[in-house]
Amino acid sequence: MAGKTRIAIVGTNIGCTLHVRALRAAGFEVTALVGRDPERTQARASHFGIPAALTSVDAAIDSDIDAIVIATPPGSHHPMTMRALAAGKHVLCEKPLALDAGEAREMRDAAAESGLVHQVVHPQRWAASHATARRLLRDGALGTPLQAAFTFDHAMLADGTAGMPDWWTHRATGGGWLRNWNAHGIDLIRFIAGEFRAVSGKVHADASRGMTADDGYVAHFVLDDGIQGTMSGSCRARGFYMESRVIGANATIRFDWASLSLMDGDGSRPVETPAEVARELLAGGRAVGSPDEALPQAGTLYEAIHSSDHGFAEEVGLSRAFHNKIRDRGYSHTSIADFSDGVRHMEVIEAVERSDAEARWIDLPS
Repeated sequence: MAGKTRIAIVGTNIGCTLHVRALRAAGFEVTALVGRDPERTQARASHFGIPAALTSVDAAIDSDIDAIVIATPPGSHHPMTMRALAAGKHVLCEKPLALDAGEAREMRDAAAESGLVHQVVHPQRWAASHATARRLLRDGALGTPLQAAFTFDHAMLADGTAGMPDWWTHRATGGGWLRNWNAHGIDLIRFIAGEFRAVSGKVHADASRGMTADDGYVAHFVLDDGIQGTMSGSCRARGFYMESRVIGANATIRFDWASLSLMDGDGSRPVETPAEVARELLAGGRAVGSPDEALPQAGTLYEAIHSSDHGFAEEVGLSRAFHNKIRDRGYSHTSIADFSDGVRHMEVIEAVERSDAEARWIDLPS
């Protein structure tokens, strides 16, 4: 492939605040931005110097591009992806991958049949602390892993739903904290600790706020290797809290996005990223430093939440892996999440929702 790899972005919110700068840092040429509102789309395209501001997804797909980023509400992921794949475009899709596992499987199968590159946006895999946790478990540093807990609380809805997009508050349109955060959480558990065997969970939908989607969840799980654990989260917390723990027979690790500590018989101490893990992440494309371009001014609360330089290095890592895979289909990296991973996070999400409805443990397909 001669010249730069050309890519279009569908979505003017996180499509801009998360993806534009990372894609450019990864070597892509961003040629088009697609949005529903012509004025907003043009303003954001102008802010980032993107040549084409479009209101038609078909126009972007039919243009001279190699790949497309789908950063739109979940209900649009399946039709846009299927259209892009049929047109021979590589696809980087936001999570949750689809509205349901059935749609996700169709996307996975179509992508596999096409031979095109397909990835899900899971930047947590590219965080040094998470890659280090994965390495410690695989190297046996904890002894036999026994139990785990993954928690993420946020203030997104602490003061109500004002400033949130309407789709986010309704389950039928793919909204809610379980789907829109814990797609990441589920993938992170799989990446670090192993595959889900069964789940039992409860979700909370606040009808008093007009919500049919959840604003919080608590679920128990058992993984294939016998690790038992919990995953929980609320977007009504007064404050931000993110922490994960994995307990082993010999030691415990506690970590968040930025740091990791190990506790054993000698006490608690921070663990630096092992040199080989750092090399692997850098070789995979993880960035060092901050982006060169400033973000546009945030309007709504939802935009403000996603308008941050936090996670830029990890976003560049997954974008560069996407670029590398397009250029060399034989390329691989342990932190890549593809549509098969997207199917799995949808299966676990649906199992938690089914467990809530049926008040019982739900086994996951093997």
